Amino acid sequence: MRSFNPKIIAAASIFAAIPLSSAYAVHRHNRAAVDTMTTASVPADPEARAATEQLLGVKQGIRTARQAGKITQHQARELMRQADAIQPTRGRSAIAQINELDQRLQDSTGQGTYIGSGGDGGYYPNG
Repeated sequence: MRSFNPKIIAAASIFAAIPLSSAYAVHRHNRAAVDTMTTASVPADPEARAATEQLLGVKQGIRTARQAGKITQHQARELMRQADAIQPTRGRSAIAQINELDQRLQDSTGQGTYIGSGGDGGYYPNG
């Protein structure tokens, strides 16, 4: 095994550092601001962003429930149609619609919230 000459080690270190330092300098001087008002994939309104993320989660839940056999193809198609009709840019009203759709999905899969004594199937209040 040959030993390395200190001059070779120093030269290799310098040559290795040159591309890294120039990439760092270019990155620091060419910062581009992200314009969230015109970027279609990033809604500027926080409520719209939350509604979009929640809607995507419900759609994923519909696909997962269908793949697991918890709901029929017809139920999945109907729930997905309802999900596609929701406009997430409508803020709070969209979030309310998404929550209702999520509850329908949970009811369809048998994981809905029980209300009442359970004598009536559990999904309706005992009035």
